[in-house]
Parts: sequence; C-alpha cells; structure tokens
Amino acid sequence: MNEQLTNVVLSLSSLSNKRIESLSKKVLKKMSFSSSKDLSNLEELCCWLYIYGYVIELKKFYSIIFSLSFCGNYDIWTPIECMLSLIYYITSKDKNTQNEAKIALEKIMQAETDKANIIKRCDGFLLKEFEDKVREYTILGKKTDLRNWLRYEMQELLLIYALGGSEKYPYEKIESRVEEIKKILKEM
Repeated sequence: MNEQLTNVVLSLSSLSNKRIESLSKKVLKKMSFSSSKDLSNLEELCCWLYIYGYVIELKKFYSIIFSLSFCGNYDIWTPIECMLSLIYYITSKDKNTQNEAKIALEKIMQAETDKANIIKRCDGFLLKEFEDKVREYTILGKKTDLRNWLRYEMQELLLIYALGGSEKYPYEKIESRVEEIKKILKEM
C-alpha cells in the first residue's frame, strides 16, 4: 500500500467518528489501486469525509487521487471518477483552488470522450434510476438501501456538475440537491 495513503488514513483516527473509523480500517486492511472494491472503499471514505464536513482531511487525499489515471477498465475507473468529481465540486467554487479543479476535470475527461454520452449523462440518463430508487427506499423505510442510493445519486450529480451540468440539471439545482442529500446522510 502507498505509504502516503497509510499516513493520511491513520491521521483520521483523531476525528473520533465511527463511520470514518470503520471505513479507514477497511482501507488500511487492504488497498490495491487495481481493485475496484478497494477503490470503492477509498471513495466511500472520501465521500463520508465530505458529508461530515472534514474537507481539510479530505484535501490530504487529493495528490493520491490525482496520481491515478484511466487504464481502460471502467470498473476500476468509476470510484476514481467519483472521487475526482467530488474534488472538482469542492475546488471549482473557490478561486484559490482552481488548479485542483483543473487537474480533477482533466482526469475525468480522460475517460469521458464520447460527447453524445456526456450529453445523455448530463440530462440525467443514469440519475433517473437513482432518484427512483431513493423514492422507493424512502417509502419502504429501508435505511441501509436508502443511504446507498442517496450516495449513488450524489455521486452522479457531482459528475454531472463536473461535466458542465445541463438545462435539466443546472449548477444551482445540483448544488441544492447535493446539500439536501448531505444533510439527510449526515443525520442517518
């Protein structure tokens, strides 16, 4: 495992957050940058750091995430793309972090080369399923499933944001929904 990653993850123990601790243990136990499961654990850790407002701690992961590149395997790329979209979402709003936003977007665009697919994605092609699942599990009261689908919805919204949004999903709508999802997840 990457020594820098180990040190960053170990530094999170001072946060005294059970979810962060549990995810940190998963990442420390086994982390291979060629494993989609391991990368998904890292992505989930980054996501929860953002949800709980630990943005300074999340920033420590940027250089590690920026070192990852698209290798042609979308199973491996998807969690990386999610982390890059999150970084872009956070950094693009601040003029002092435009360099990080630029790097994140360039990395995302390594795999997003099909203009027609980008347009479909930005119009909510995949997002519709996530929104439907969130409604379904809200009605059923299944918290674990609801938590997962809310995260999936947020991940897709962040990617749409990074890809420029659309008429159907303008930045303001995305920002509002992401904040709403964060609030719901933080309280679960």
